[in-house]
Amino acid sequence: MKVIGIRGAPKLTLPALQNALKRVNLPEATVYFLTDWQDRRTRARFAVLVRDGKESILSLDAFGPKFSAEGGKALQELTLWLIEQGVRDFKEAVIAPSEFAALFELDGDEASKLIGASANPTD
Repeated sequence: MKVIGIRGAPKLTLPALQNALKRVNLPEATVYFLTDWQDRRTRARFAVLVRDGKESILSLDAFGPKFSAEGGKALQELTLWLIEQGVRDFKEAVIAPSEFAALFELDGDEASKLIGASANPTD
């Protein structure tokens, strides 16, 4: 699993993630929005995992309102861009704040298991 971006830096992480996703077959990909709070959306941070069966790209937690209006705007821009690229399979995984930071330290298989166990279709 390749990890992309800078924590808390949506303006830098968004183009880096889009560039890394050029290697991914996006119409066949599943996108996971990873967050630490389900009931506190106005303060949530988000990371994004994109998997197409061959490639797995994980952004650091750089998106969402926790990182100001820019973080929310970058998440919206990324979502719209992914839809334009043909992505149709979106999921959300809420990971406890105590485990969220450690997620980025796990090896790819362990991180995938944690995300998969927490993932649900987006609403």
